Amino acid sequence: MKQSNLTPGFSMSPQPPVISVFMLAYNHGPYIAQAIQSILDQKTDLDYELVIGEDCSTDNTRAVITSFKERYPEKIRVIENTTNVGMHENFLRTLFSCTGKYLCICEGDDYWEHQDKLNIQYQFLESHPDYVLVCGNHKKYIHNEKRFERGDSVSVKDHDISFEKLTRFNCITTATIMFRNVLKRSDFADDFYSIISCDWYMHMKLLNHGKIRYLNYVFAVYRINDGSINGRTNRLAIAKKEMDFLQLVKTGSLLALDINKKEQLETSIIFKHYDLATAHALNRSRKEAIGLCLHAFKNRPFSKEGFVSLVKTSIQIISPGLFQALRRVKRKAVHAE
Repeated sequence: MKQSNLTPGFSMSPQPPVISVFMLAYNHGPYIAQAIQSILDQKTDLDYELVIGEDCSTDNTRAVITSFKERYPEKIRVIENTTNVGMHENFLRTLFSCTGKYLCICEGDDYWEHQDKLNIQYQFLESHPDYVLVCGNHKKYIHNEKRFERGDSVSVKDHDISFEKLTRFNCITTATIMFRNVLKRSDFADDFYSIISCDWYMHMKLLNHGKIRYLNYVFAVYRINDGSINGRTNRLAIAKKEMDFLQLVKTGSLLALDINKKEQLETSIIFKHYDLATAHALNRSRKEAIGLCLHAFKNRPFSKEGFVSLVKTSIQIISPGLFQALRRVKRKAVHAE
């Protein structure tokens, strides 16, 4: 009897796979091979596929993808755009090309680190039907400094991610998620194309279908490249776009808002003023920063969290150098743990 030469987890079955991993790729030439290989290195017997949305890159990204496709034709599907359609449309085209029961995402410049990611998250969702998405922690790789940094989450316990937390900031790292394939193209209205974060919009939509769980595993590495999130002007533009997104959520078009959710959202919008103030301070627009701080504090004057935010933001406005020094001390303390 001829022995199969397929890697465990690979299948030529015409049936839809259990899991579809979708990857968005645009000018990721230096990183895309590591991203793809990290998906292929999963230690699982689950049938899964990798669907890559290649958005007409101008570097060697497509050539690298083609090389992998030729080696793993039973595993990799490529959605090749003939023209550059942009991040939002590429996201939707790739998302709705996936046929798995469960979906995962890995951007072309990130990569998975935990080789049991698929097994762990699949088992959780199979045994918890009231949950629609499961995620975890990550490490940051600061590319131009050639160093790793701890992820944003400092939690050491599994916990649910609430609507309130998700409106404070996009606290879910895309490369760490697995979610049920329950969304439809009609869930993404025209306003989707104007928002800053495709995945943040999607996470909000998924809350209509169940709960979200954080598991205390470092599943992936999020790469921060030159210009990705750094820069004073970029920080301000991002903060403004995040405020616009929260105002969109407020309309109720993404998910139904009861009285509690409306109050939580209003609180998040108030605290987003502190983020805007910080961005203005970094951009040396002190007058605007002070005005935003006063507006936020006036609306939440007796909140402990509001007072802490006021103090932190005030330090950044008055003495940015002192604030950065305090951040460096805190970072060293965290890494020393």
